Amino acid sequence: MNTSFYNGVSGMKTYQFGIDIWADNIANVNKVGAKTTIPEFSNVFATALDTSTLNNPTSNDKGLGSRIGATHLQFNQGSVTKTENPFDMAINGDGWFGLVDETGEQMFTRAGLFHKDADGFLVDPNGNHLLGTSAQNIQDNMIKPNFNKDVDLTTPKTQTKIQLPDNLLFPPKPTSKIDFKGALNIKPIYETGLDGEKTEIPNKDKFVTNIVNSDGSIGYIEVNLTKIVPQAKDSTTWNTTVSLLDEDKNIINSKKGELDFNSRGALVKSNIDSIDNQGNPISLNFGSIYDPNKNNSGFDGLFSFNGTTNDFARNVTQDGKESGELKEYGMDKNGIIEAIFTNGKAVPISKVALYHFQNKAGLEQSSPVYFKNTANSGEPLFFKDKDGKTINTASISSYALERANISMTTALTELIVLQKAYDASAKSITTSDQLVQNAINMKK
Repeated sequence: MNTSFYNGVSGMKTYQFGIDIWADNIANVNKVGAKTTIPEFSNVFATALDTSTLNNPTSNDKGLGSRIGATHLQFNQGSVTKTENPFDMAINGDGWFGLVDETGEQMFTRAGLFHKDADGFLVDPNGNHLLGTSAQNIQDNMIKPNFNKDVDLTTPKTQTKIQLPDNLLFPPKPTSKIDFKGALNIKPIYETGLDGEKTEIPNKDKFVTNIVNSDGSIGYIEVNLTKIVPQAKDSTTWNTTVSLLDEDKNIINSKKGELDFNSRGALVKSNIDSIDNQGNPISLNFGSIYDPNKNNSGFDGLFSFNGTTNDFARNVTQDGKESGELKEYGMDKNGIIEAIFTNGKAVPISKVALYHFQNKAGLEQSSPVYFKNTANSGEPLFFKDKDGKTINTASISSYALERANISMTTALTELIVLQKAYDASAKSITTSDQLVQNAINMKK
């Protein structure tokens, strides 16, 4: 009879624990990055009423109820929803964001709800700083001229707070080279005089492109070409004038030369290869000189053609880049945060660290969304290939958040079941009490 009391009491304590766990899951169903906690139970111990199983295959054990065993977390990924915040992040796959609080204590989370604080650091709603590897591309609020175009994670212990300045400038890159491509029409043009005689007049062509000066201002290069007439049968020569213009199209400097083409239209001679831009020479590439032993030589820049040149692409490219102001920040799937400038340039600033553990089930849950590593989980680590480069086992989506993986249907069902079990245990105590009272009364 005493056993029934033990069973009832242990059952109430156990089921109350389960009710608390599932109630907590329901309370966290709308928390970003929260994980489902599952309560586990075990038997206290059982004694056999009948040790003979030969003629009685059914169980004859008598137990003393159940007790709290442990809890475990379900780490399956929650659904991902879109947001309007560029710093909201969702991990697609295995991995954890690393955070550090104001005391320097490190923690890990799947809740990617981040924003910039007053100092430009990426923090979560509780002020914990997001960790990552800096690209080291900023100096005095300006992008370094030879900036790193790629950034990789260093080691788990050397990750630092991610800071994104509000004001950044991309410095100008002065133009140092201009490439010209296209066809020059050498089809003769005739003009009829008053006497009816036809006279060939020179063909003319022009190329214009903007350039970037060393001070960041905009200028122009204008190339005027005039075909020399009459021409020899096996060649064509163009008088070439290259002019350097300021922003208002005023001529600052000019240079003259010639471009010669053979009977097939290939470039065979160019005696104008650069022009000075206030102490900074600009290389002028009109194409390679024809060499019968080299494919496409003489035709990879300017070439002459007797006919309609509209069928050939004509373009001028220059390697200068205007200065640019910070427009916005963006992020790719590998967690690299880029600064995007008004001149169209994108420069890596930092890479968000994604941590891994040998045994994530061993993590200690300090809150619904924060976890700490333990001896059971092992130290946080990054996966690296043989060359020491980070292996991306998960991707990161910006403008997105991972919702809690808690199923409201499952949680409510478990809550109802545990509540019924709790009521049954409580009833068993009442029944046992009545049985004891009856026994006492019979004794009297």
